Amino acid sequence: MYNDRLVSAMLREKGLCPPGEDTPTAGLRLELSRDRLMLSGSAWDLIDLADLLLSLALDPTPGSHWHIDSLNLMDEGSPIPELILTK
Repeated sequence: MYNDRLVSAMLREKGLCPPGEDTPTAGLRLELSRDRLMLSGSAWDLIDLADLLLSLALDPTPGSHWHIDSLNLMDEGSPIPELILTK
């Protein structure tokens, strides 16, 4: 599956990008707290996640999915080290 980065491209086109695009971030962090899944990250981490979610939603291939882990978008210290997004 290909990530078209439609969200980040649209934000750039409209001049709506938050600061820090070129600043490295720690990545997304997932935690389970009191039966709630908490997802946190910088503005750009969340925009990157939005890009992945939109590309997954638009992919016509059955069984499409993304693995998010410390190799791409997940914080290495995240209590939950991997997130799998499926359609």
